[in-house]
Amino acid sequence: MLAAVLGAAAWLVPHLRHRWIEALITYDAVPSEPVVLPPATGAGVPPAEHVRVILIDGLAPELARGMASWQALCDRGTRLIVDVGFPTVSLPVEAELWSGLTQQQTGIVFRSDQPLVPPLVGIPSQIAGSRAVAEDHGWIVRSLGFAEVEPAADPANSAKDANPVGWRAQWLAHARAAVTSDARLAFVHVLRVDTAGHRSGRDSPGYAVAAGSADAILGELVAAAPDARWFALTDHSHRPAGGHGGEERELREVEGCIAGPGVPRVHGGPVHVVDVARALAESTGATLDRQARGRPLGAALAAPLGRDQAIPVLPLGRGALAVAILALGFALAYTRHWWLAPWWFVLGVLSFIAIHGEPTLSMPIVWAPAGRAMYATWLPALALAAVTTWFGVARVPLWRVAVAQLGLPIAAVAAAMTASGAWPLVVGAHVAPVVPHFTAWLSPLALIAAHGAAAVALAVLGRSVRSAFGRPSPPETPRSAPAAS
Repeated sequence: MLAAVLGAAAWLVPHLRHRWIEALITYDAVPSEPVVLPPATGAGVPPAEHVRVILIDGLAPELARGMASWQALCDRGTRLIVDVGFPTVSLPVEAELWSGLTQQQTGIVFRSDQPLVPPLVGIPSQIAGSRAVAEDHGWIVRSLGFAEVEPAADPANSAKDANPVGWRAQWLAHARAAVTSDARLAFVHVLRVDTAGHRSGRDSPGYAVAAGSADAILGELVAAAPDARWFALTDHSHRPAGGHGGEERELREVEGCIAGPGVPRVHGGPVHVVDVARALAESTGATLDRQARGRPLGAALAAPLGRDQAIPVLPLGRGALAVAILALGFALAYTRHWWLAPWWFVLGVLSFIAIHGEPTLSMPIVWAPAGRAMYATWLPALALAAVTTWFGVARVPLWRVAVAQLGLPIAAVAAAMTASGAWPLVVGAHVAPVVPHFTAWLSPLALIAAHGAAAVALAVLGRSVRSAFGRPSPPETPRSAPAAS
């Protein structure tokens, strides 16, 4: 019976993990309080007749510093280090930029290929004739509330662009037309750098080539509208091997600048992306939501963010409960037989960290539905779990072996679910449990615990079968000799 229960758990937990992944990329989170920014006083920026924003998606700061057109523009105005907050995903960050509300306030925390319907109510929706042009993945800019958006959506699927092949040949001409138009606000979204980052990583030659061509596009557009106020921005960086989404500083802190009439030549930061949103609102005459926490640009520069001040903190009650659950797991793992402790679990976790690093939402393996890339990491640990269980059952009660081997792994998964707010998913809630650190830990911990349960079940089953078939047969009852005839 125990083997059957553990086997069922080993089958069920990976399926719950699949639901967890689906929820992360599909649903929104419950809106919550934003991070607290350092208070300060300082001047904002004056209104501008024409505001032009170019966002080069996925641009690493070290490459931005080597881009000639980017540097020439930033030398004319205010150069910034911008912390985009958490998660480091394009739509949530760009929703921050155009609403002035953090990801935690909006609840928009991922949404892979899931446009906002209806679009965002923010700065663009207040500016008559505002225009946005995207190189690719137009569903992102179609989510932001601009009056005119290109490319149009595919009528059959709003997450896809209509005629993507034809659009690639003409999108730059449309971008040039937007920035040279009479529209007060125009936005150009360049995607090629992010595409190269996902394909081959931040350190690849292809990524550098894409950054160079994006810089050429920037130079051409700025030259076409030299008297406008320009915002040159990005939404996140990339890991060396590609990927983003987590809370790593190397992904959150990016280069940006504001240049043009009325903008002082200074530099500083890190400022929060909602501070940049306030500068956009002041430039265009838009009004931010009363819950927006962005500071005037001068104040933001006077009080830069601390190292991880843009990362939302875990609510005290939820964190305390998670710690209590983990402490219970350690208590369950305690045994006078030191070798019966769940050393396999410790080995599995340490092996994962040694090979892949601390799990974050930037790691593709964290999101992989099958999780096969992680299996090999802890296979030796599973063998240790089976061997320990095999010998443990022969010396101590079966229930004590099961508790010692699986109490801590199960408690670790429960603690991660508690900290990340993932329990509602078990009952079918449509909510994305996205919090720094703990959400990413949940993925490998769930698989390690499930595989460990399977290893313990096999060992218990094997020991039971051996006991049933290996015991000597009972002696036969002596028979009396047959009587003589």
